[in-house]
Amino acid sequence: MQYHFNGFGAGDPSLFPAVEGAGKKRSEVGVLIVGCGPAGLTLAAQLSAFPDIATHIVERKSGPLEIGQADGIACRSMEMFEAFGFAEKVLKEAYWVNKTTFWRPGPDSARIVRADRIQDVEDDLSEMPHTILSQARIHDFYLEVMGNSPGRLVPDYNLQLTELTRAGDEDIPVKAAFEGLNGREPETIRARYVAGVTAPAAQSVARWATGWKGRPRASYGVSWTSWR
Repeated sequence: MQYHFNGFGAGDPSLFPAVEGAGKKRSEVGVLIVGCGPAGLTLAAQLSAFPDIATHIVERKSGPLEIGQADGIACRSMEMFEAFGFAEKVLKEAYWVNKTTFWRPGPDSARIVRADRIQDVEDDLSEMPHTILSQARIHDFYLEVMGNSPGRLVPDYNLQLTELTRAGDEDIPVKAAFEGLNGREPETIRARYVAGVTAPAAQSVARWATGWKGRPRASYGVSWTSWR
């Protein structure tokens, strides 16, 4: 179908033609994403497909994740990866969890014995399996999607969000102040929307600024700020 729209094009079909100003850092953006965790990268990868939306993503760490922190991948996540175009890469590298085994103490309590073994994914739940792969590799795949996008979106590392305030501009109403880490200078970025996906709720500046206090040890989520 793409051939009928655009004709034949040689090269990697996942590498989109770069738009004017691709990869250029802006002090004013449409969407500012704080945090390069799974939620932040998912949002960034999705928005990177729309070059008309000026998107910027920042991260307090000095570079991409190297060691996974949550390596289990549910079937629904695999389906989402299919939409992003890298499910086959995950399927090739990952361990497939086909069955789940339950263990319990043996009669003499000196050892454990297998209590049961069941099918891990019930029939007709999904065409995708439950898998295990380093979270760092999943981040690599997201970064590849972002880097191949028309805007060549790349995370801005070593920036720690310190404050969100209203800028007084109806078109770009949010001002985000960042502390520079590892030798970087402090920076200020103005945005139309800010998505805070950077830390647990009790520690997230972005969530506190939106008035969402949450609970201690609350689950991860996304908080949007616009002040329009």
